[in-house]
Amino acid sequence: MRSTGLLRARLLPALLVPLVALAACGDAPDTDPVPGPGDPPPAAPMDEVRTPMFQASIGLRPVEGSGVTGEAMALHDADLVTMVVDLEGLPTEGEYQVRIGRGNCAAGGPTVMELNPVLGLADGTGTSTTTLEADAVRTDEPQFIEVTADGDVAVACGNIIGHGDA
Repeated sequence: MRSTGLLRARLLPALLVPLVALAACGDAPDTDPVPGPGDPPPAAPMDEVRTPMFQASIGLRPVEGSGVTGEAMALHDADLVTMVVDLEGLPTEGEYQVRIGRGNCAAGGPTVMELNPVLGLADGTGTSTTTLEADAVRTDEPQFIEVTADGDVAVACGNIIGHGDA
């Protein structure tokens, strides 16, 4: 029996060394630098060149004593124009139609384009937002923005400056 114990004492370390060496193998350690707390994050690549956005504002005045006033803002970029119409002094809750017309507020004119309606709230205010292709509205002719109530009665209007300078 003594020879079996001696054999085990010599074989056991010989068998364990390869197992320990095999267990130590694996992925190589990550050698990429780890950013410290004061290091700025890496810059994200720019996928596209961004164009500047600019804004034009058109004052909307009451028509025939309606008391409705407001502002239409055109937010332009290279591809789109977002029209935001904000109104105050609306006489009732409900929808008010908004259109861009050819001509000017004093003379009126045919409709070039309908914008999304303004939803009048109980407090007399309302807002509409419409997004258009940048070339949807021509800039070489006089134009105006008109807001109408039920029965196509104009309640507010504003000439669009720079569109034929009406």
